[in-house]
Amino acid sequence: MSPEKVVFGTAVEALFVRELGASLSDLDRRRLREAGLDLERPLEVSYPLDEWKTFVHVASQAIYPHLSPVEAHWWMGIHYMEGYLQTFTGRVVAELAPALGPRRMLERIGQDLRSGNNFSEVSLVGHSPRRFELWMNDVLDDVPSFAAGFILRAQQLSGARNVHVDVASYDGTSCTFDIRWREAQVVNG
Repeated sequence: MSPEKVVFGTAVEALFVRELGASLSDLDRRRLREAGLDLERPLEVSYPLDEWKTFVHVASQAIYPHLSPVEAHWWMGIHYMEGYLQTFTGRVVAELAPALGPRRMLERIGQDLRSGNNFSEVSLVGHSPRRFELWMNDVLDDVPSFAAGFILRAQQLSGARNVHVDVASYDGTSCTFDIRWREAQVVNG
């Protein structure tokens, strides 16, 4: 029997404390508390994936009530990456990203995801120097646009410009993304 899928407290901290914390109203915090995430108490070491998905859903509705779920969850993915960049590990990744470049940034995304959960697996297929297919076994959400948002932001950090992250296939859990960009900013070392 495989272990329960859990999201580590560090990932919860990145999104809900570091990135969204200041923008959450008392009502938003109450809704999250009712869903099982009390931001006034120390975070748990880990949370079941289903609870994480609920937290993301509650926050996306609270912060982006005027957007469709696809758009709101895309922005939550961007926020997740921004919060991750505020952590020690994220700051290191941000420093390395331009030197890594877009391709190598994609190659390490599985490692980065595994620092936030116990289940992420990815595979990467290159179609050209600026077009890749990335498969994820679980998109960390019920909407694949969450993962698309943080992938896009990671690619931008690595110097990719005019980035597109499209869903090629999605089965409700795993997803294949078509990722392409027109150019990459050159880093002089």
